[in-house]
Amino acid sequence: MGRQYDLSVVIPLHNTDIGLFTNCVKSLKAQTIGFENVEWVIVLHNCNQETKTGVRQLLDGEENVILHELENEVRSPSSPRNYGIERATGTYLSFLDADDMLTPECLQLALSYISKSGADLCRFRKMIRLESEDAVYINETVLWDQTQEMIVTDRNNWDQKILFAGTWGMSTANLFRRELLIENGLRFDENIRFAEDYHFMLGVYGVADRICLAPQLIGYIYIVNSQSLVQTTKITEKLLMEYIEGYRKVFERGLANNLWMNETMGSLMLIVLNWMRACPDLSAEGREKLKTQLGPYIRSLTPIIPSKLYPRGRGDRINTLLTKYILREEPKVETFIERTDEGKGTTFVERQKDALKRILRNGMNSDYSRRYGFRDILTFEEFERRLPVSDYDTYLPMIRLTTMMAERGIFTDNEIISYAFVDGGNEVKQQIPLTYKALVPYIIAMRKSIGCSKTFLVSEAQPYEADRLSLDNKYKNTIFGVLLREYEKEAESFGSGYAVFTTPKEYLFSEKQQDMGILRLFYALREKNVETVFAPDPESLCTCLKELENSWQSIIEKIGESDEDRAEELREVFSSQERPSLRQIWPKLEKIVCWNVTDEKVLNEVRPWFKDAAFSRGYCADAYALYGEADAESDVISLIPDDVFYEFLPLTGGDEKQVCTAVNISEGEEYRVLISNLSGLYRYDTGKQIKCVKKSEQQLLVRIVAGE
Repeated sequence: MGRQYDLSVVIPLHNTDIGLFTNCVKSLKAQTIGFENVEWVIVLHNCNQETKTGVRQLLDGEENVILHELENEVRSPSSPRNYGIERATGTYLSFLDADDMLTPECLQLALSYISKSGADLCRFRKMIRLESEDAVYINETVLWDQTQEMIVTDRNNWDQKILFAGTWGMSTANLFRRELLIENGLRFDENIRFAEDYHFMLGVYGVADRICLAPQLIGYIYIVNSQSLVQTTKITEKLLMEYIEGYRKVFERGLANNLWMNETMGSLMLIVLNWMRACPDLSAEGREKLKTQLGPYIRSLTPIIPSKLYPRGRGDRINTLLTKYILREEPKVETFIERTDEGKGTTFVERQKDALKRILRNGMNSDYSRRYGFRDILTFEEFERRLPVSDYDTYLPMIRLTTMMAERGIFTDNEIISYAFVDGGNEVKQQIPLTYKALVPYIIAMRKSIGCSKTFLVSEAQPYEADRLSLDNKYKNTIFGVLLREYEKEAESFGSGYAVFTTPKEYLFSEKQQDMGILRLFYALREKNVETVFAPDPESLCTCLKELENSWQSIIEKIGESDEDRAEELREVFSSQERPSLRQIWPKLEKIVCWNVTDEKVLNEVRPWFKDAAFSRGYCADAYALYGEADAESDVISLIPDDVFYEFLPLTGGDEKQVCTAVNISEGEEYRVLISNLSGLYRYDTGKQIKCVKKSEQQLLVRIVAGE
């Protein structure tokens, strides 16, 4: 008797490109569970000799690899998958397509989850990788609570409207208890030309008693190389009718098993519409047959509930399209009434209450809301009781879902438009999600700081480096780089009312890494009419002025190559004294703005540059929040209460576990700052430490003491 395996993986293979299959094999051998601990059942289905030879060269000699050759008339993966089910011996079984891959920890974690939960089925996540320009993205978004590592549910309490939404019907990215398939004779229907996976999975759900979902396990890498079957296959009327017959089998199996089929029927029948458009010879008789066969299912569809999968209006459009183009009937029109915002408070505490309401309302349909019951939170105390304190480790698995899976609606209902880099220590860059609503206060603060002036910007966005595994393709940069990008977008859209920067745009958003210090100064010194100098932090301002002090001669020489008059003006300014003021360099200079000044010592060495120009400390801001406006004469900050909800963890005096709000913070005490914001961070420990300087009904003044 051979070895008994805990896990078998069935891989159907039909003349797959050997290069792609080699990548697949590499992913098998990288499994943390151990390649040798898995039974790999590979079925060579109707393969040519070249493919058979290539596969054997890759895997011959591996005792745990079982190679089978299958020749028949079936032209789908259903037949080799069935063949593999019957020959696998593992306690659990999974399917993997030969041109796809598994992440290293996939099988080990999936096996752990299904064993621990005693489930019949474990579903994990599928990441889409587009490998060609004409590849079409398949939305793998789910409605599960992605804040949890594992969700276990059984037939008596599962939420079908969450389970059977999106592309749930794919048989890959699942781990099955093999005995469940054997005992119930569950196989792929080899006569279904399309959506045979859905038919199989409906059979599994029809008999499974318990299932396990692994929302944060990104285990399957689905390689999309070219456009989908729907777009590349010439659809004839005969082929269309065969597809429809397969769909009817899918619908009937789901309905017979009392499973919720509303969204599945609607979305699959949208594909029928695409087929109809791709079928030039569809006759009047064929259209009538479609109406007869699909009409009962279309009429049974109920309005699709708005969600991140089906935003408000899109679900209704599905029903409208099906009714109009398949049934040839006029659809009903429905309207929605939008809620209006409530009035704003005037005191600091009232404004904080309004901020928390707004933050919770912006995440009302998110996974966080479903888990922690945002709709039932009416007080600060209830918010604190329901939601735990979080940090980056809490969010990291969910941020991976948004970047690697293009997931939405985990933290907030609003779209994540970008990510801000934050130094996480050990040269690790944390990626903090940002929404446009969260960035609006930053943009307003920047406009207030620099107005419409000609501005020497003492910074720029970092070069964007695309992450090959990132599917959402969102802009990633420092918080100031992201802010600058959004500011420029607004400036391009609205034209007037925005500053003009001395640095050309191609250098503000450079595509490659380069030393910008001297280049930035070159363009600023060449411009005589600078009105504002703006730096996002004192360190960048100090570095810039040191470079100016050390390199002014070479920069002026470079300016002289194209503008000798300006070069001569600058030579006179710099030669007349050891360190001229910025106002002497730029006669129209009105102010110097430097955000995030929390330590007076940092600026002391460069203060002589400011002596005859106004100096403003602007604002205190990082990737988590625009905290507040700085005092003109000191490093005290007045917290802005309208867009961020603050909590404070005591560091001196009292119980460190007793979190304070603006209601009970005490003057003279030090705290670590927790924030909740419009990007979907809730009770997030920023690591920033403050001291409460003064508390009044209208204002909360603090000083940053650590954690910049």
